[in-house]
Amino acid sequence: MKFWIRGIVTAALLFAFQIAGFAQNAGEQPFFWSGTVRFPSVKGETNAYPVIARTESGKLITAWSVSGPKNSDGRIDVSTSDDGGKTWSEPVIAIDTPGQFDGDPSLIIDGKRILVIPSTVVPPNKITKSEVWMTVSEDDGKTWSKPTEIKTGFKYFVGKRHIGLKLKDGTLVMPASYDIWAERGTPAKTEGEMDLKAGVLLSKDHGATWTAHVDLHLFVPKVTPFSTGGVVEPAIVELANGDLYMLLRTGTEYLYESRSSDGGKTWSEPARTKLHGHNTPASLWRLDGNSNEIIAIWNNSPRNRYPLSVAISADGGKSWSRPKDVARSDGPQISYPGITQDTAGNFVAVWQEQLPDGAGRAIRSARFNRAWVLSEK
Repeated sequence: MKFWIRGIVTAALLFAFQIAGFAQNAGEQPFFWSGTVRFPSVKGETNAYPVIARTESGKLITAWSVSGPKNSDGRIDVSTSDDGGKTWSEPVIAIDTPGQFDGDPSLIIDGKRILVIPSTVVPPNKITKSEVWMTVSEDDGKTWSKPTEIKTGFKYFVGKRHIGLKLKDGTLVMPASYDIWAERGTPAKTEGEMDLKAGVLLSKDHGATWTAHVDLHLFVPKVTPFSTGGVVEPAIVELANGDLYMLLRTGTEYLYESRSSDGGKTWSEPARTKLHGHNTPASLWRLDGNSNEIIAIWNNSPRNRYPLSVAISADGGKSWSRPKDVARSDGPQISYPGITQDTAGNFVAVWQEQLPDGAGRAIRSARFNRAWVLSEK
């Protein structure tokens, strides 16, 4: 009996320690604020697939694709914030490939250099061929270099719309996906027919050249016909111990995860997480000042691209705090989120929101703190 009681006490103490780990900075008052980065400039304009990062100077920068309503020649716009995401500058064009659609931007901070790397296709997109171009800013996003093409070695290289990483050893990590059918010369006719592998591209020379490590795949039945097969749109974070943790979009009812202990060269087989998510990507960020914690933002639903929720993990993604809704919807999608922290430690999130009555899509934003994520209300 004494051993049984001792076991209960031990378990209770462990639980208390876990709660205490989440309860640090208990004096901080929860707050939440929402706003908008960009509304459509004309009815029907599509602002989509945003990513957000903090520059070396402490500014926030957001990149997203802009197209329509009658022009399918999409471009990548960027906007910056000097006040932690409360207000945003007028957009600047980072890249606009003539006659082609630039979308799905990756955003990587490499010291003073800011890399924007979209996927580019010829409209109408036939899921056969894509190009990857890179442009660089060294003045906090005010001006951008002439784009240079990155040769990936894949025919249809997409699904990498995320913030990339700069590892402790200086290696740049870019999320990566490619379609298997295009690679075999039998391209899919619709997105629902695509079958994708995911992983990363690594660069040791500040983005001049990249090596591919894109081997993750999944053979699990989809739950809707329009969802993509395999795994795609990986979100990546570097944990405090140097391991990499990845969340993957799938056609199932859950996000899947993978881990790397060698800087992204090899990855564990995709495994199902406890996070609901269907055919939509998540984003990840490791907390400043709480390096053992990571935050995820994702569509917390087994079918829908709403609501948009956040949760914190203190054990490298093995368990998560109770999800808190950042945005809700009664039908239109609120998806493709990005998240970072400002210099004060507050979280700043961005996402695309489908507007009613054919008005287009807007880039929305929210500011909130760790105390709000972990609060009961």
